[in-house]
Amino acid sequence: MDREKIKILVVDDHTLVREGTAKMLELTGEFEVIGQASAAREAIDLLRKCTPDVVLMDIKMPGINGIEATRIIKQEWPEVEVIVLSMFDEDEYVVEAVKAGATGYLLKDTSQDDLARAIRIVHSGGSLIQPGLARKVLKEFAHLARESVTGTSARPTLLRELSDREVEVLQYVAGGKSNKEIADQLMISEKTVKAHLRSIFRKLEVGDRAQAVAHAMRKGLVE
Repeated sequence: MDREKIKILVVDDHTLVREGTAKMLELTGEFEVIGQASAAREAIDLLRKCTPDVVLMDIKMPGINGIEATRIIKQEWPEVEVIVLSMFDEDEYVVEAVKAGATGYLLKDTSQDDLARAIRIVHSGGSLIQPGLARKVLKEFAHLARESVTGTSARPTLLRELSDREVEVLQYVAGGKSNKEIADQLMISEKTVKAHLRSIFRKLEVGDRAQAVAHAMRKGLVE
């Protein structure tokens, strides 16, 4: 029995990029591109007609930008995963995208194999930020952790409820690490990693790794 294809919506105002990405994904036989949009408003209209599993979202577009579109999509269709596919690697874009609810962030020069892998990871409930960009998100986590420990932040944040080790685990999750990779990095067992994750999910009131990363970023950085 054939495995059901992952349904994709590609959003980009550059026709060649949009159509090229769609064609590349279709040729793998693993994905079904159920729609293309050249603007955020068009993407939202398409979502009301057919629901994809994953949206590939550009940032710079006319009208509503990709970050605000991601925020709207996650509010109205929380089950839909969003991967930002952008030319921009500036800190503000990466962090704002995660805050908006994106569970993946890749640059447009990423390879076909890496894009396919990211879609699979995000669709299965994980999160992936392109290596190099992950440092920008982890830097924000480290800053938040310091604030929660020193009490320098006047804003309430759910990160204060996490232990230092749980913050470490969450940082690795944000970098797209598997349980085994986290266990190896922290020199603990996979069973212990799973226990930390269960505690993190409970404290942040979320159901999976992707939600934990996005929720912690939003609660820690937004009033």
